[in-house]
Amino acid sequence: MKYGIDFQFLAKGATRPTDDGEIVGISADDKSGAVVLPNVGDYVHIDNSCDGGQRSSFSGKVRSRLFTYIRSSSEDVYCGVNIVVEEHDDKTEWGKLIKE
Repeated sequence: MKYGIDFQFLAKGATRPTDDGEIVGISADDKSGAVVLPNVGDYVHIDNSCDGGQRSSFSGKVRSRLFTYIRSSSEDVYCGVNIVVEEHDDKTEWGKLIKE
């Protein structure tokens, strides 16, 4: 099975996430080994600042994960994983997560 994993940002008060194209763009297959994905409730910080403005950067809590399975032939299945990161107001919690 082949996997494609990407992220979308949900601003506070918005009903739908923004579609900014590929944010992280993780690809994997059965032979690549395990890929660690954040779970619902996990904090996420995506820093694409060195990307020259090609991709968005954002932080927040994972609100949802959607797995879409598409069979392209009798032997090939693709799984698209979409992770929605919701804007989070409580900035004081970030300091409790890591000491820099």
